[in-house]
Amino acid sequence: MSSVLYNATMQYFLYARKSTDVEDKQILSIDAQLAELHALAKREQLNVVEVFVEKKSAKMPGRPMFGEMMARIQKGEAQGIVCWKIDRLARNPVDGGQIQWLLQNGNIAHIQTHDRSYYPADNVLMMSVELGMATEYIRQLSANTSRGLKHKARMGIYPGVAPFGYQNDPSTKTVVVHRKNAKLVKKIFELYATGTVNLENLSEILKKAGVLSRGNIRINISRMSFILQNPFYYGHFRYTGEIHEGKHEPLITKDLWDKANAVLRGRGRRTAAKADPRPFCGLLRCATCDMSITGENRLKRQVSGKVHHYVYYHCSKKSKTVACDEPCIRGEMLDRQLSALLTDYAMPKEWVAPLSDMLDREAQTATQTASQVVFGLREQVAELSRNLSRLTDVYVAQDIERDDYLSRRRSLMSEKKSVEEKIDRLLRTPSAWIEPTREWIKDASRLDEIAKSEDLPSKKISLQKIFGSNLTLHAREARGNAHSPYAALRAAKNSLGEIPLGLILEPRVGIEPTTCAFAYTSPSGIREG
Repeated sequence: MSSVLYNATMQYFLYARKSTDVEDKQILSIDAQLAELHALAKREQLNVVEVFVEKKSAKMPGRPMFGEMMARIQKGEAQGIVCWKIDRLARNPVDGGQIQWLLQNGNIAHIQTHDRSYYPADNVLMMSVELGMATEYIRQLSANTSRGLKHKARMGIYPGVAPFGYQNDPSTKTVVVHRKNAKLVKKIFELYATGTVNLENLSEILKKAGVLSRGNIRINISRMSFILQNPFYYGHFRYTGEIHEGKHEPLITKDLWDKANAVLRGRGRRTAAKADPRPFCGLLRCATCDMSITGENRLKRQVSGKVHHYVYYHCSKKSKTVACDEPCIRGEMLDRQLSALLTDYAMPKEWVAPLSDMLDREAQTATQTASQVVFGLREQVAELSRNLSRLTDVYVAQDIERDDYLSRRRSLMSEKKSVEEKIDRLLRTPSAWIEPTREWIKDASRLDEIAKSEDLPSKKISLQKIFGSNLTLHAREARGNAHSPYAALRAAKNSLGEIPLGLILEPRVGIEPTTCAFAYTSPSGIREG
C-alpha cells in the first residue's frame, strides 16, 4: 500500500511507440498500447500528466518524442514513466544507457510496464540484461533482414520500392508493371533517344500527364536523369552496388536504353548543327589528357575594314591531373582531315550492287542464316556467363577491390543483356537484320559524297557513326579507331589489290546480322576479317 501511495504522489509520462519496421510486427498497435497503459495507470493509481506517442524505430538514437520526454524528466516535470515493455523505451545502447543512468541517479524514480516495475534501488543487472537483449535482437534482425534481401535480389526479385513505371504487389511481394506510367516511361526513352529533346522537355511531358513530385511541382531534371540511367527498365536492377538480372517485365529494350544514355552522356539535347558556328565540338577528345576538344571563334580585322571569321579547335584543358600542351588547329585544316577519314571508310560504288544482290539471296534463306548466327551468339552468352563466374571467384579470393569488381560485373552484365536481345530479335524475326544492313550499305556508299560537300553537320553525324567516341586529336592530327563494320570495310578496300573482289564480298556464313559481309563472328566469339 505504501508503494501505491508513493507512486500516487509522483507525476508520470506515458510513452507508447510502434514503428513500421519488422521488429515491431507482433507489438500491440498504438491505440491498443494506450488503452492498456491507461488502464494500468488507473489500476496502479499513477498520475499521468502527459502522453508521448512515437511512430519510429528505436534501433537508432535520435527519436524526437523520446528525446523531448528525457529532457523534460531531467527538468523535473515528471519522475516516472509508464510503457508497455522496457524495449519500447530503447533498442540501442545509447538510449538504453541514458535510461539506466537517469534511473540510478534518481531522475527517474519509477518505470512501470505491464508486467513489472523498475526502481533506482533495484539491481541494475536485470535491466541491463533486458536492454542488452533488446539491442542484440535488433542487431540480429538487421543482419538476418539484410541477408534475406540480398538473397531475394540474387533470385531476381527487386527488394525495394518500385521505380516509376512499376508498382509493388503486396500479395506476391514482387514488382509489377504500372500500365499507365509504363507507357510514359517508354515514351520519354524513345523521345530522348532521338536527341531532339532535353530533360526539361521530358519533365514537362510528365507534368502534362499529371506526374509530379512531392509538393505538386514539376519533376527535377536530376530525377529525370536518374530515370534514364536506371537499368531496371530493360530488366536489370542495382542493389547494394551490384547489378542483378531481374525477373520483372522490362519496359524497353537494352538497345533503346543504350541510345538514350548515349545522348545523355553527350549532355542532353544536341544543338541544331546549322546554327552552331563550331560544328565539330563534342566530336573529338584530346589524345594527351582525354578531355573534350572545344571550338573558339576568332575575328581578324584588316586595315581595309574587312572582318575575317576563323574557328580554332583546341583541348578544353579541364584535366586536374595532366598539364596538356596540345596546340590548336584551324577549322579548315580539321575539316580536310576529317573529310579524308570519311573518304577512307567510304564504300566503293561498284560494291553496292553485288552486296544488294547478296542481301536478296540472304533474305530467302534468312532462317537458316539466323540459326547459325544465334548459335554463335549463344556461345558468346555462355562465355560471358563464365566470365561473370570467374570474376566472382576472383573477388571472393580478394584478388581485386570491390569497386573494380562492381565495374567489371556491370560491364559484363550489360554486354550479356545486349547479346541476349540480339538473340531474341533473330528468333522472332530471322530477317530483321537485313533492312539495317541495307541502310548501312546506303550510308557507307554516301560517305565519299558527304566528304566532298560543305555540309559539316552531316560530316559530324557520319563520323560519329564510324568512330563513336574514338576520335582523338594529337599534334594537330585527327585519328581514330573505327567501329565494326567500318573497320572491316576499310581493311577490305586495302586488300582489294591482293584478293579478288568476289572473295572479299562473299561472306563465310552469310552476311552477319546487324553488321556486314566483311566481318564474320566465329562460334568462339572471335571476330575475323
